[in-house]
Amino acid sequence: MNLRMDLAQLSRIHAHQPDGPVAKTGGDSTKSGNESNVSVARMGIASNVALVALATGQFLVGLDMSVMSVALPSIQKEFGVGMAQMEWAMMAYMVAGAALAVPAGALGDRTGRRRLYVIGTSIFVVGSAISALSPDMGVLIFGRAIQGIGSGFMGTLALAMLTSAVGRDQIPKLIGLWTAVTSGASAFGPIIGGAMVQFLGWRWMFGVNVFLMAAVIPLVIREVPKDTPDESEKRRVDWLGSSLLTVAMILVAGGLSMLETSKYYEPIVYVPVIAGFIVLLIMVMQQRHSLIKLTNWASVKVAPIPATLTISVLLSMVLAGAMMQQMLLVQNVLGFTPMMAGITSFGASLMLVVFAPISPKMMGRIGLGPTTCIGLGTVALGLFGLHLTSATTGMVQIVFWFGIMGVGIGIGMPAVSAGAMMAIPQDQMGTISGFMALISSISAVLGIAVISAISAVRVTSVWLVEGAHIPGYESLTDEVVSGAIPEILQTNGQDAATAASLSYTVGVTTALMIAAVGVAIAAIVALFMLGSRGKTSKSIELPVMLEPEKL
Repeated sequence: MNLRMDLAQLSRIHAHQPDGPVAKTGGDSTKSGNESNVSVARMGIASNVALVALATGQFLVGLDMSVMSVALPSIQKEFGVGMAQMEWAMMAYMVAGAALAVPAGALGDRTGRRRLYVIGTSIFVVGSAISALSPDMGVLIFGRAIQGIGSGFMGTLALAMLTSAVGRDQIPKLIGLWTAVTSGASAFGPIIGGAMVQFLGWRWMFGVNVFLMAAVIPLVIREVPKDTPDESEKRRVDWLGSSLLTVAMILVAGGLSMLETSKYYEPIVYVPVIAGFIVLLIMVMQQRHSLIKLTNWASVKVAPIPATLTISVLLSMVLAGAMMQQMLLVQNVLGFTPMMAGITSFGASLMLVVFAPISPKMMGRIGLGPTTCIGLGTVALGLFGLHLTSATTGMVQIVFWFGIMGVGIGIGMPAVSAGAMMAIPQDQMGTISGFMALISSISAVLGIAVISAISAVRVTSVWLVEGAHIPGYESLTDEVVSGAIPEILQTNGQDAATAASLSYTVGVTTALMIAAVGVAIAAIVALFMLGSRGKTSKSIELPVMLEPEKL
């Protein structure tokens, strides 16, 4: 499940306006008008078919993000891997996609969006095939990275192609259809994926991409109008800046992931983290002197963008990390099936879809600060409820707290996105929002590493006490940290499994409690930092785009 808002998609509504016949003026108005009507009609027919093809691709991109956390216990049992490898099975996809969040749009403008989308889709298919056939965890992580590269192109270019292929008067209808499709994918993705993992096996979660995308690619080639590349200087891509940021993210996340088996003061942990910050500093220096930059840094500094960006970073970190740990907890400790695990997160996705349209109305009445505060406060309440999970907690209770969290995200994130977009000049929406989407993806990667690290430290400390009476308990520490409770039950018996369950539960719930406190503090800060921005005498409904991929 991915509960983040896609700022890049929202920006495409404004940034990619069509230059087709409907936008032209002058000349023979009658002739031009007739030609425009015919052209738009044809584009409308094509775009309906193209919408199905592109939405199918977007659904699969989101599904492969959301279902991975549900599938991890099954993958863990087959390959017998630890937490660090499972983290990278999640993060490899995110890192690769995040690395292309900014350059994909500009590269598509320079080389042709349709052409690049087809290339990206083909890469996604190759990565899916590698993942489905992977004989071990290393190959699976590699396949996930290849998938992520393809998804980076697909997610960035899909809506841009659709909106640029129709007339201005058709864009609102098109966006409404796209929102409905992506919202539905966000809501039902976890259940579909959970059922697939349970009844067909986790490999089919990737294998189905190969067959469905084999139908999508020909449809895109046939139905999406070919666009003319723009080779102007303003479309150049800052590959160096993107590469430096990606390397920094990999180093920091990689170092933190080592906390599963190492202490924070050991070189294997702190050396990559320090190296990551050094690379980040190099990127900052490069951006100061580069003619081609990742984004317009001056505009990013305009209020309330720094505050909204900080909130987005925090939420992305918390949600990505909490979701992975909670899915492992409910399956490995509480004994939920993958289908049941998908159902537990359905409440959050459903509430997001229901409450997201309400958020702009609330902001219009009470302002950005209070709306964001209410949203974040509700998220914190949901996280607090999830932290009460124990070995005897039932499914209904978990569904309820996930639903509360979804209500908060549905209220808070659209307001945060809208607050940022209102401060961005229209001619810079694509660049800046793409950068903000990149930061959101990076935050999700770091969130998985940070939340897992907090949990691992706590699990280890509890296990060394609770498991002290188990013969050879120290050798089981890595398995306990990874939540491999069913395996411990089979190899070491009920006493060891009970102690391991308690230790792992305490670790995960402690991490969730810390996350809840952090979000609650952010809610209070947002109330004062964001103030009454966006408050109007009449409620203004702002377009909100939901991204189905990522938690």
